[in-house]
Amino acid sequence: MESCFRGVADSLTRTDTEMCVLHELIGSFLDIRMVKAITWQNTDVRGVSAGAAVVAASITTAWVYGMNFTHRPQLN
Repeated sequence: MESCFRGVADSLTRTDTEMCVLHELIGSFLDIRMVKAITWQNTDVRGVSAGAAVVAASITTAWVYGMNFTHRPQLN
């Protein structure tokens, strides 16, 4: 009877070890997926920021040179 329980205990120990390894493996896969998603998001944000910088520069230029005043250096 004792050998039967020993076999069950060995099986449970092996199963517990395998489950711990699988748990760590799944956690690693999730971490990798999150890092990839963050990298894609950073790439998208960089593109949007570059576009905003171009638009802001052109708007600022139009704002400065589009004002109605008569004392501009370019008018002389």
